[in-house]
Amino acid sequence: MSHRYDVVVVGAGTTGAAAAYHLTQAGVSNILCLDMGTPGLGRTEARKVANGTPLTQPDEETFVPHYSGTRVFEGGQNGPRTIKMIVTLPPYEMLDGIADLFGWDGVKTYLDLAQHGLKLELDLARKLLPNPDQQVKQNGSLMVCEADRSERLRQEFNFLQSLGCPCEWWDEERVIAAHGASAGYVAGIWFPQDARIDSVSFAKSLLDAALKTGSLTLRDQCSPVVDIQNDDSRSHAVIKLEDGECLEAKQVIVATGGMFFDKQLAGILTPRYSYLAALPHIDPGPLGGMDAPDSANFFTLGFTHDWCVENNFVRISGEDHYSGLKSPRAKQRCGRLAQWGWTKYPYLEFGADYPATYGIYSETPDFMPLIGKTDPESCVCYMVGCNAWGQASLSAAAALAAPLLGYRDMSEAEQRTADLFSIRRFSAR
Repeated sequence: MSHRYDVVVVGAGTTGAAAAYHLTQAGVSNILCLDMGTPGLGRTEARKVANGTPLTQPDEETFVPHYSGTRVFEGGQNGPRTIKMIVTLPPYEMLDGIADLFGWDGVKTYLDLAQHGLKLELDLARKLLPNPDQQVKQNGSLMVCEADRSERLRQEFNFLQSLGCPCEWWDEERVIAAHGASAGYVAGIWFPQDARIDSVSFAKSLLDAALKTGSLTLRDQCSPVVDIQNDDSRSHAVIKLEDGECLEAKQVIVATGGMFFDKQLAGILTPRYSYLAALPHIDPGPLGGMDAPDSANFFTLGFTHDWCVENNFVRISGEDHYSGLKSPRAKQRCGRLAQWGWTKYPYLEFGADYPATYGIYSETPDFMPLIGKTDPESCVCYMVGCNAWGQASLSAAAALAAPLLGYRDMSEAEQRTADLFSIRRFSAR
């Protein structure tokens, strides 16, 4: 049995990296962070079957089901690095959907914690990233809809206004000025505080800062985690790796919901793919009204698509929710994103070569993160789920790493966040 750690963090995407960082800032020592690939990217090589042959699927050149949900493009001609981080996007199509589950107090709690998470992440990014002016873009976001949904969007705006969320209504003239008439959008809600970020570099910067404290050890390119169990005495947890190695820790944070499926989460957490396509554009066209590399982020009511102009590309995200337990079918799914972009913005060069990729995140039935322990005596703490809805709520969750593990007390606001996201809303055991 290997050396026992105080805390093992499984996963080095933005959530796992932030959890490790916040633990070191709280004075916790002897922390290990595991990632089976590169922090923020996941494993970028094809998995191998027992005889060493790459595992393939009929419609994929290589089947790589372990790209991190934090993953972005490589930059330059290989696609823009910054990606979405949307604070005000509700984890449901509409805020009244959350209210049906958690009441309007729960909706208010969510909006408050998301705004807190956005500020927290931006403050850390500007402090830790080497080139924050290029790697963070706080240019706002615009939720848009077509004519048949404009009344519903207005209702959402009224909800947001009544709850004190900073936003403003955009009429048809203003939306068309930003998008062009061909896109078909006639109304929008503008969120001036929203931002996007180079999430891969951010995860790496968080880990670098944590490593400098001397309290963290990082093991990347390690064998995948296949099981995590409480010891019979519940004095520690045992983490089993695919190569047979076992690690011990007083406590574990599971922050890799898209890549490790825990039987405790069966039925309440599903791995999903999220796809990215970046369509090149030389002539800025209508979207260039907000200027290419500094344009706002756009997303549809219901969050079917999320896009922006970045470094001479229209970066599009979407086609989410295709099961991460199946072959990714990335060519088909990214192709559908490209077709959507060419239809909405016909000034783009139809059929042009374009960068495309995907990542794996995890999703709960109510589209909100899971945090905490299934029972107070467990040594395993979860911090997983739903980064497709924006990094802000996960940033708020990751900041709770130290109090969730008992290293400090929670504030009242933190307790509200912990209660709203508690895994025991599904799994009281």
